[in-house]
Amino acid sequence: MSGVVRLYRHRALIVNFVKRDLLARYKGSAMGVFWSVAHPLVMLLLYTLVFSVILRVRVGAAEGTQIFALYLFCGMLPWNAFQEGISRSTGVIFDHANLIKRTIFPPEILPTYIVLSCLVNELIGLAILLGAVGLTAHGLGLPLLFLPVILLLQAAFTLGLAWIVAAINVFLRDVGQLLGMILTLWLFLTPIFYPPSLIPKSLEWMLLVNPMGWVVEAYRSVILRSAFPAAWPMAALALCSAIVFGAGYRLFQRMQGAFADVI
Repeated sequence: MSGVVRLYRHRALIVNFVKRDLLARYKGSAMGVFWSVAHPLVMLLLYTLVFSVILRVRVGAAEGTQIFALYLFCGMLPWNAFQEGISRSTGVIFDHANLIKRTIFPPEILPTYIVLSCLVNELIGLAILLGAVGLTAHGLGLPLLFLPVILLLQAAFTLGLAWIVAAINVFLRDVGQLLGMILTLWLFLTPIFYPPSLIPKSLEWMLLVNPMGWVVEAYRSVILRSAFPAAWPMAALALCSAIVFGAGYRLFQRMQGAFADVI
């Protein structure tokens, strides 16, 4: 709980960093922040063209939609926010070395603003997805109200890992290279490009121990199937997120005292 309290105390500073990060992404471009809307919209149109029109890939009715582009987009949105948040957090301490050397600056907010900035971009994509589902599928139902809970658990899990990789990378620069391979492997072991029903029984254990698999399936439940997520994966996700968040914060707090000496 100490991590949550400290983040709450610095909430104004975090919000300011998030705003600066979002504006900096498109600084100097003619379209500005409109690119935040254009990018997920183009991706959804591209998925539709490639998978639904050209390849004509379909998923079963049990998945909530037969439009594979929507099925894929629904899985890619949380994954992209997770992957970008973790990857960008790897070097965030070095990127703000001048701030780290100030004893009054709380370094734990650096991975925090990165993760939150990625979630804001995801929310823009979610708005586009929800509009597409409302127009082309069964519509949206009451279970959609559970989406903020999923987002909160996803954010806690991502932030815990972001603190871990940010802290370790200060002392072990190979983390970035290793992380790239791990995230690529993790992506294909998560049922994003395929439904869980296609996983062989001998490999079903991979889904049972994959927190991002729980996140993706929770998204698809509330958005595509208009059903509340299964109880045990959500309970497991809540427990896993709490443990990773707490462990990540403790590790970061223990190691941050040496950051200024190393960088």
